[in-house]
Amino acid sequence: MTAPTPAPRPENTGLIFIGEQLWPPARLTADQAQHFAGAINPTGRLNSDVIQRCLSLKSGHPSEHWQINFPFHGTESEANLYTGPSRHLKSNQPVTTGEWWRNPHAKIELRTSLARLERSLVTPLAATELTWTWIDSEVLPDTHFLVVARDDDFTHGLLSSPLFSSWWQHFASLSPIDRVAAFPFPWPPRTLLSSLTRQQEEQRLNLARAARSNDPEQLATAATAAYGWSNYLTTSDLLERLIALAR
Repeated sequence: MTAPTPAPRPENTGLIFIGEQLWPPARLTADQAQHFAGAINPTGRLNSDVIQRCLSLKSGHPSEHWQINFPFHGTESEANLYTGPSRHLKSNQPVTTGEWWRNPHAKIELRTSLARLERSLVTPLAATELTWTWIDSEVLPDTHFLVVARDDDFTHGLLSSPLFSSWWQHFASLSPIDRVAAFPFPWPPRTLLSSLTRQQEEQRLNLARAARSNDPEQLATAATAAYGWSNYLTTSDLLERLIALAR
């Protein structure tokens, strides 16, 4: 099937990210993170305020580590209130005359989006098949992951469905971000629940249940129904309809 390349949809803006690049000077071992968390600062501030859990891949498998994470818009004086972490960060940088406490790789939009949620969806970029999983909003994924800043089971179900999988594979020439950004959801992802019709509420609930069941057939049926389409359509027909919606 030949189809024009779909453009990112305005309603999907701020929904999809690549994780944040690691900043080696800020990285901590589990022992270091535990040591800092247990230390007491003269001001009484807790080092846990500036110690963050991060998610990476190790030998192809998700692996957690920790890093020092001072608020990006914080001042040097505020960073120095955390004695151990500030000393550690200074000692791990060859030059500390500049803004040594600020992570140069910080993705503010990603961090802000995740901070509003209880959890978010991630899938390894290098995986041959999409494997969406939930992570706590306190965990910062690195560049090995595609991140969707949503915390609802409906979105999880739709992105885990064969319907989205066929879209993903068909537009493999696009970047991972563009493939999700161009995807036509049944209704805009940020639509308020109070604005959904009764039918949409039922479709949303059915797909959320299917996501929790992790049953491929149930996911396929519920995802197709969310668009108001027959479950008897072929994969090719469903893809054609998605492409038509994306125009």
